[in-house]
Amino acid sequence: VTGFDVKKQEPTYVEGFRPRKVGLFVGSGGETVGVWLTPLASNKTEIKVKTAMSFVGIAGQKNWDHEILAEMTKSLGR
Repeated sequence: VTGFDVKKQEPTYVEGFRPRKVGLFVGSGGETVGVWLTPLASNKTEIKVKTAMSFVGIAGQKNWDHEILAEMTKSLGR
């Protein structure tokens, strides 16, 4: 939904990369997002999302943490 390609998928960790796009001044994309899943109970999981941005492209990159959590919540119906 947010344009990330899944690069790593393990039972408790998923990593994605957002392809770079060339803009007029600064290209967007190039962010890597990690999602950690920690089971707390049979019906409860802790989720941590962290967006990593490269130093070179930081001006055209953004933090995707909130958008990814919102999409996960929407998909789960909560």
